[in-house]
Amino acid sequence: MIRILLIPSSDYLGHPFPQRHNQIFERINDGKNFEVHVVRFHIYDKARLSSKCIIHDMPLEFKTESTPLYYLSNAVSHVREILRIIKQESIDLIVAGNLLPPFLLQLVKRILRMKIPFIFDLQDYYPTSAAGYICDLNSSFGIMVRGVFEWMTQTLLRSANVVTVPGIALAKYSRDVRGGGRQRQVYIVPNGISEHFLNKRDRCLLRGKLGYDEEDLILGYVGSIEFWLDMLTLIKALSKAYKQGLNVRFMLIGGKLQTAYAEKVMDWIKRYGIKHIVDYIGFVEHERVPDYIATMDIGVIPFDVRNPTAYYAAPNKLWEYLSQGVNVISTPIPEALAYKHLVDIVWSEEDYVATVKNTRKRMSVGKDYREIRRYIEMRTWNKSAECFKEIINSLVMHRR
Repeated sequence: MIRILLIPSSDYLGHPFPQRHNQIFERINDGKNFEVHVVRFHIYDKARLSSKCIIHDMPLEFKTESTPLYYLSNAVSHVREILRIIKQESIDLIVAGNLLPPFLLQLVKRILRMKIPFIFDLQDYYPTSAAGYICDLNSSFGIMVRGVFEWMTQTLLRSANVVTVPGIALAKYSRDVRGGGRQRQVYIVPNGISEHFLNKRDRCLLRGKLGYDEEDLILGYVGSIEFWLDMLTLIKALSKAYKQGLNVRFMLIGGKLQTAYAEKVMDWIKRYGIKHIVDYIGFVEHERVPDYIATMDIGVIPFDVRNPTAYYAAPNKLWEYLSQGVNVISTPIPEALAYKHLVDIVWSEEDYVATVKNTRKRMSVGKDYREIRRYIEMRTWNKSAECFKEIINSLVMHRR
C-alpha cells in the first residue's frame, strides 16, 4: 500500500464546496492500494464537507480570521506536525498544493536529508492567487508580496520530483521554470466534473420556482465571487442589453471566500440599474449545482485576463456548463481559447451584448449535444484520479 500525505491548498473540510484535492484524493483513497492522510488547516470555523481519508487536525493552532496571518503564526507548529505524521504513518509520498507549509517542509527535508518524494500540484498561479487575499496586487506592497510568492512558487517547482497542473497555461509556466529535461516531469491532470453532472437535468425543473418565463434569457455564473473576476464589464453589458429590450436575467450561484469583491459586485449591480433582474442564490449543495445550471441559457466565465490568477486558470465550470447543454461565454483565458469551438469568446462589453443576442437567435435552431457529450465524458474527476494514480505509482515504484 502507498501511503500519501496530502497538504491541501485550503481547509480540506471547511471550504464551502469540494475543491480539486477533495475530488481527486477522495477517489484515490481506497484503503487497499492507496491510503491518503490529509493535513487539515482550520481556516473555517466548521466542517462543511465529509471525507473517507484520514484527517489530521493541527494541534495548538493560533486562531485568526486572516488566512495569511493564520499560516504565518502557525508555520512552525504546522511543519512540526507534518514531520510527525510522516514518521508516525510511514508516509511514502507527499503531495502539496499549498505554499508556505510545503516550502518550509522542503527546507527541513534538505537539512535532514529526507528522500521522500514530493509532488507539487500547482492548481493556481500562487503568486497572485495568494497575494490577492492579502493586498491590492498593483500596490507597491502588493508587488513586493507577489515577488516573494513568485520566488517561493518557483522554488517548489524546481525542488519537486514531479509537478502536476490542471491546464495548459500552468503547464507551460511550470515547464519554463523547471527547464531542461525536467520539463517532461510536468503533467496535466485536468480539472473535471463529478459524475452526477453526466445526467442531463430538466431545463424546466427550477425555472418556474425561480420565477422565470419561457421568453427570459437566463445568464448564470457558478463559483467563487472573488478578485480574479471581471464582473464589472459583464454587469455593464447586461445593463446595456436590458435597456435595448432583451429579456435577460442574471443568476449568481456562489459567493465570497475571503475578500470584499462580492460586495463590490453587488454595488455595481445597483449602480447600473439591474438589481431587479439579478437573482443571487449563494452557495448550493454540490449535488444540486447541475439543476441550477440546466436552468441557464448561457453560462459565463468572466475572468479578468489582466489578472494572472484568472489568466492561468483552468475552470471546471466550463465543463459543468457544457454538461447540461448550456451555451458558454468566456473571456479569452488560454484554457477557453483551447476549446473555442465549444465556447464563445468575448473581449469587451460590446462583445458580450452581441454574443448574447446571437445566442438568442441560435437557440431557436438548437444544437447537436453529441459532440459535447464526448468531451465531457473524458473530463470526469474519476479519470483525473486515475491519471494521478499512474503518476504516483510511477514515482513511488521508481524510488523503491
